[in-house]
Amino acid sequence: MKKHLLTITAIAFTAGVFVFTGCSKDDVTAPVVTLVGSENITLIVGEQNYVELGATATDNKDGDLTPTPSGTVNDDLVGIYTVTYSATDAAGNVGEATRTVTVRNEADIYAGEYTVTSPDTIGTQTVTASPTKNKVIVFSHFAFRTNNDKIEAVLTGGTAFTLNGNQNAASAGKNGCSFDYKPNGTGAAIGKSGGKYSFSIKYTEARIQGGTNCPASGAAPYEETYLQK
Repeated sequence: MKKHLLTITAIAFTAGVFVFTGCSKDDVTAPVVTLVGSENITLIVGEQNYVELGATATDNKDGDLTPTPSGTVNDDLVGIYTVTYSATDAAGNVGEATRTVTVRNEADIYAGEYTVTSPDTIGTQTVTASPTKNKVIVFSHFAFRTNNDKIEAVLTGGTAFTLNGNQNAASAGKNGCSFDYKPNGTGAAIGKSGGKYSFSIKYTEARIQGGTNCPASGAAPYEETYLQK
C-alpha cells in the first residue's frame, strides 16, 4: 500500500513540474537589428537628399525578420533627426537600432554675437545660420536698422561673404522708412584669431520714398566690419 502511495506522489510531483515548465516563457531574447550604412549621417541642407538605407534583423528563434522604420528626416531644414528601426519576434520581444541624421548649414560655424563697426556706428549684432539655405547667414538688425532681421549674406568661394542679392527691408528704422540693399562687391576675407571669426560686408543702401519723413535717397556705399565676441 505504501509503495502505491509513493508512486502516485511521484507522478503528481512530475505533473506539477511539467505544468510549471510549460507555462514559463522560453524565448526572452530580442531580435538583433543591424543598420544598413552608417549610424550617423550628415547632410547639407537643401543640397543633399536623405536616402533611406534601412536595416536588417535576425532572431535566435524566428530567423530573419523585417524591421519597421519610424521617424522622418527633413533634408530641407537644419536639425538633428532620428530614425528608429524595430523588429518583433513571435514571442513579443522587440529589438531596435537608431540612426542619427544631422542636417546642417556649412556657414553654421560663423553664428554668434559680433561687434560691428560701420562708418558712423559701433554696436552688437547676432549672426545666425539660415535654417533652409546652405552657406547663408542672417543678421539680427542689419545696418543697425531696428527691424532688419531678414537680411542675408552668402559665403562666397569659402573665403568671404557677399550680400545675398538685392534685398528690401520694409519699415526699417525710424518713421517706418524702407530701404533697398544691394551687394557692392565681396567683403574682406574671413579671418580667425583666438578662435574668433572676422569678416566684412560691402553693400549700398537706398531709402525708398515712404512719406513726409522718408524722402527717397540715392544709393550710398557702406562697409561694415564684424568681429566675433
